[in-house]
Amino acid sequence: MKFKQIQDKIAISGTEYPHRPIEEVYSIAQYLGVSNLELWIPHNFKFENIDKIKKELDERKLSAICISTWTQLNLPGNINERQNLIISSIKAAKILGSNIVNTYFGANPQRTPQQAIKCYKENIELCLEHAEREKITIVLENEFDITGVDVTRKAEYVLELIETINSPYFRLNFDPCNFYFAGEEPYPYAYNLLKKYISYVHIKDGMKYHEKLYDHPGDGFLWQDKSGDYLCCELGKGAIPYSSLFNNLVKDGYSGFFTMEPHVHPNFLKEMFKMNVNNTIQALKQGEWK
Repeated sequence: MKFKQIQDKIAISGTEYPHRPIEEVYSIAQYLGVSNLELWIPHNFKFENIDKIKKELDERKLSAICISTWTQLNLPGNINERQNLIISSIKAAKILGSNIVNTYFGANPQRTPQQAIKCYKENIELCLEHAEREKITIVLENEFDITGVDVTRKAEYVLELIETINSPYFRLNFDPCNFYFAGEEPYPYAYNLLKKYISYVHIKDGMKYHEKLYDHPGDGFLWQDKSGDYLCCELGKGAIPYSSLFNNLVKDGYSGFFTMEPHVHPNFLKEMFKMNVNNTIQALKQGEWK
């Protein structure tokens, strides 16, 4: 695989700059030599500013390859508000030239996994109507959680959910580190179970935390799950077997983006972005691009 081919598949996530000026996202992308961005509504920009965002991206030769919303359709509360946010992300993706929007499930202890899957299917239907009309794929990111009840923490439930919804416009944002934090084997188990439904990939690495082994990473950067506490670290230095995973993604025909989200303290963010981009490129060079 040539360097340019790989570079064109690398993206960075604006989730690392929540409620900060979007210029900071542009700046880190240009520093890294990356032209692809995952942008968040409303964390990075508001929909009413979409024309301004499109102009700024065009001027900088940057692309928004995914629009994300922190919308969890399995939680109680105002479902209509969350549906509207997803629909706004679909509209934004269409305007900005992306074909992927990212969303989440939500941990609801009041529902069994089957009840949660049924509820989510009902709640996503309106959004899927818009997605299918605009030819935009909704991807659901697998997550970890402190309660241990988010359905997406288990690969078998993710599979059941996707097969229940049964739409070519509903797929998985595969986050191997999130599976690891949830106590699930990300590779080979989760990957092999879900690989035909993967349309997007989030990249970070992590390891289990203990105060006798590592310094505390700072408030908000100790990632807690029912299975334990975790740290994010340089890609290749943690528990995720990325070399084997990348080789199999490429071998199995994955042609989507690899989006960096280091999830470390701002003091280390710039350098961690750089290391993770470089390490991902080196690992992908070993594969054969389909």
